[in-house]
Amino acid sequence: MSTKPTTKKFPGNNILLNIVAIGVVAILLFILLLLFLNIYTRHGQNVVVPQLQGLQEEEAAAILKSKGLDIQVVDSIYKKEAVPGSIIDQSPKPHNKVKEGRDIYVTIYARNPQQVSVPGLVDFSARQAIALLNSIGFTQIAIEEVPAQYSGLVISVEYRGKKLTSDEQIPAGSPLKLVVGSRMAEDSLGTEREYVVSPGGMRAAPDSSKNAPVQPSNMDKSFF
Repeated sequence: MSTKPTTKKFPGNNILLNIVAIGVVAILLFILLLLFLNIYTRHGQNVVVPQLQGLQEEEAAAILKSKGLDIQVVDSIYKKEAVPGSIIDQSPKPHNKVKEGRDIYVTIYARNPQQVSVPGLVDFSARQAIALLNSIGFTQIAIEEVPAQYSGLVISVEYRGKKLTSDEQIPAGSPLKLVVGSRMAEDSLGTEREYVVSPGGMRAAPDSSKNAPVQPSNMDKSFF
C-alpha cells in the first residue's frame, strides 16, 4: 500500500498574503479618494468675482452667469436719490476667488419705499404720539389744533389729507399730520392753529395776519 506524500501548509504564508492584499486595497482606496476630492472640490477651477457695485440686478446676473456663478438678492434699501435696482454691496467682495457655481449675495436699492404700519394713536397725548412716530421713522410731523372737549389728545392722524386707520401702511418717512384737541378761548372764533414738529422741536406755523400792514385810520382827529 503506497502512501502519498503530504505537504504541510505554513500559516505564516497566509498571514503575509493577507497583509499584502490589505495594503494593496488600502493604496487603491487612497488613490480613489484623492481623485474624488479633486473632482468634487474642482481643484484649480477658481473664478474671480467681478465688480458688481453700480450695476443693475439684471446686468449683474448676466455677467455672473457667464462666469458660472449665480446671484442672490439678500437685502434692499430705499433711497430717494438713488437709482432703483442698482447694486450697493456684494459678498464675496470683488477680485476674490471662488468655486464655480457659487452664489454671490448682493444688496440693492429698492424700487419702492418700505411700507410701515402707523399704529392707532387716537386718544394718545400729542407727546406720546410724536415719540412713537419718531421711533418708527416718521420725523416730519405737523400738528393741527382744533377745538375739542379734551386738550392735548390726538383726534386723528392724516397722510396727504386722508385720515389713517389703525395699522394702515404708508411709505416710511412720509410727512404726517396730527389733529390734536385744544380748549381754545371763546373769542378765538373757532380758528385753528397748526404747528410743525421735527426732532429738533416744535414751532408754530407763521400767522399771516400778524405780518399784515396796519391800515391808517380815516377818523377825523378834529373830533377830539
